[in-house]
Amino acid sequence: MDCPNCTSPSIQKHKAKFKRRHTYHCQTCQNVFHSPANNKFILWIVAVLAPLGLSPWWINKTLQTIIARPDTGESADAIVVLGRGPQYSEYRTTAAVQLWQEERAPLFFVSGVTDAPVIIDLAKDMGIPTASISGEACSRSTWENAFYTEMLMPPIETSADKPKILLVTDDLHIARATMVYRSFGFEVVPYPVKVKSSMWRRHILREFLAKLYYAKSGWLNAPTAEQYQAAQVEAKSRIPDWNCLMTEEQRERLPTLDL
Repeated sequence: MDCPNCTSPSIQKHKAKFKRRHTYHCQTCQNVFHSPANNKFILWIVAVLAPLGLSPWWINKTLQTIIARPDTGESADAIVVLGRGPQYSEYRTTAAVQLWQEERAPLFFVSGVTDAPVIIDLAKDMGIPTASISGEACSRSTWENAFYTEMLMPPIETSADKPKILLVTDDLHIARATMVYRSFGFEVVPYPVKVKSSMWRRHILREFLAKLYYAKSGWLNAPTAEQYQAAQVEAKSRIPDWNCLMTEEQRERLPTLDL
């Protein structure tokens, strides 16, 4: 999302259907920026990093280099595209559609509360058939992206122990997204999409703080039973309230889900 001030036309267009309306439509931004205690923590982090010369940019680039290895051209079971705000949609959609056209995976899955409908429409306009597309508009954070992808992505027939996905998001976000999806049991082939340097400058601190928050909250590790159960309880009410399923196959399968 375009955080912390989520004022984009796309978000304003879709927010009316949600019962919960916040200044921050991205869940991580609510948690990181909306607390006075966290604001003090942010200032402390900046004060510590500056004298050490450890800039958020350097830390993000290092993690990206370590976690998101160069693409080897391998195939996967699905292409998973993450919503990240309307300013990123065209970049990510174009990259993901190219992967599908190269026959890298048979399924095109989109995750993100305001972005999924937009990206799905773009993908269809670019030639991906409706039968190959699925997605969800329920998730408001990277952790929820992974949770709802695991729950709602069509069943995959694979000989591997884990479903293998090509994970498409911007290069600033790819390290955290990869760690979270791996914690949910996916085999992840990271596919970072380069964005303009102006976008990096605008969101670098937010992404750095999100990484700290995820590490502090344990959201980079496998979900605990308590975390998973709480997410299931939330999903049980959110899915019908928000009408956030994107395909008829998901609606037919919903009664069989463990909610």
